[in-house]
This record gives sequence, C-alpha cells and structure tokens, in this order.
Amino acid sequence: MQMKTGCVALVLCLNISVDPPDVIKISPCARMECWIDPFSMAPQRALEMIGKNLSAQYERWQPKARCKYQLDPTVEEVKKLCNTCRKYAKSERVLFHYNGHGVPKPTANGEIWLFNKSYTQYIPLPISDLDSWLKTPSIYVFDCSAAGMIVNAFIELHDWNASVSSGSARDCILLAACEAHETLPQSAEFPADVFTSCLTTPIKMALRW
Repeated sequence: MQMKTGCVALVLCLNISVDPPDVIKISPCARMECWIDPFSMAPQRALEMIGKNLSAQYERWQPKARCKYQLDPTVEEVKKLCNTCRKYAKSERVLFHYNGHGVPKPTANGEIWLFNKSYTQYIPLPISDLDSWLKTPSIYVFDCSAAGMIVNAFIELHDWNASVSSGSARDCILLAACEAHETLPQSAEFPADVFTSCLTTPIKMALRW
C-alpha cells in the first residue's frame, strides 16, 4: 500500500561562518547548500534562503505535504517542530530532514547536535527522543558526516522496542549520507550538500556531473 507523506520537517544546523571543532576543511572546499553559496551574503540571510530553497525542493516532490523548517534550532524548537508535524500528518508519514554541516558529527550513542539559545554550546539530542516525538510512519534523511552512527543507533533502538512491544512493526525508513566511519566529500566541484542535492534535485545533479 502506498503511504502518503503528510508533513516535512526540515532541521538545518549550519551555523554559517563557524566550523565545528571536529571538522578540518580543505581549501578550496565545497560550499553550496541548496544551490546557494552561504558566503555570498550575510549569514542570517543565507540561512533563511537555504531553508526556503530546501523547502521548495521538497515541495516539488511532495506538493501536498506541509513543509516546516527550523534554522540553527534548540532542542525545544525541534521538539515543537516534530510534535506539530506529527499532529498535522496524523497517520500519514512524516519526513524529517537533518543537515548537520555546522555541528559536530553524531555521537556513538546516537545523538545529533543542535544549539543552545545563545549559540555558545552544541547540545546533543538523543535519537530515542527524536523517535518518540515523530513516531511512525516516518522517513529520516541525515545529511552529515558519520550519518551511519545514527542508523546504527536507530537499529539498536528499534530492535529493543520490538523485543518489549509486540506488533509494533516500526514503519521507519532511514536515508544516510555516509557510513559511520566516513566524512562528507569536501571537493569544491560538488555542493556541500551533495546527498541532499542528489535526493531533491537529481536532474540538476545529473546534468552537472
């Protein structure tokens, strides 16, 4: 049976112009996010334009789904976004997209990183919390280095859930940019969000490369 996607939740953690501590960038390196060079304008304006572009890219594929996004958010803002999307989608699928290019890699415990309100600290969000807010059916897109860490944590979580709850067939799809030990490609000939670009603008990517 075909499953409709009722809502799309976009979380972009870019923190433009501040590199996360565990990333060593080559020079020149990939910069484009949603076909925008974030260094070609003021950081806040670039962040907003990238959010709008990503929303538009998903809307082309899911014209009936409602798209909502949070830019460089706190844990509380992501929780509110997830709860709102699940409430709106009801029993339909929620798509959750995470861009973690401006934060550290996911942890071995399956945590992704967000921000505190003043952007002075990276705050971890356990995947178990995210899963409890979004529920199922759901599809996750993780565009970040070591994205496979999150997949591994999800598998462990769902295996445990299956063992303690009968019949909870977890209708959950995970799309990850790379394996747990890998980092995202940095070559300047590609966009920084090459995984997202392949998923949401495949023709544009195919024509260029």
